[in-house]
Amino acid sequence: MQEKVNLKSKECIADLRVVFKDVASKYPLFMEFLEHFCGYNTAVLSANPNEISYAGGKRDVILTIKTIMRDDLLPEQIAQHYERMLK
Repeated sequence: MQEKVNLKSKECIADLRVVFKDVASKYPLFMEFLEHFCGYNTAVLSANPNEISYAGGKRDVILTIKTIMRDDLLPEQIAQHYERMLK
């Protein structure tokens, strides 16, 4: 298990995938809470740029978790994406 989160590491992504899927399986209410709190399916009904930015940041959290949990993407592919994105 990784000591620090490194989204550029395929090993870290693989570890996170196991943890996220374990939590989702054992504690579905927690995942439902994150989806609700992070605004996964909620529109931002504001023209205030600060509110839009804040909502986008929260949505990025749940979308990152859901991306890491996807079975159709390899940990290597996800790590490569973050390698390019976080340069």
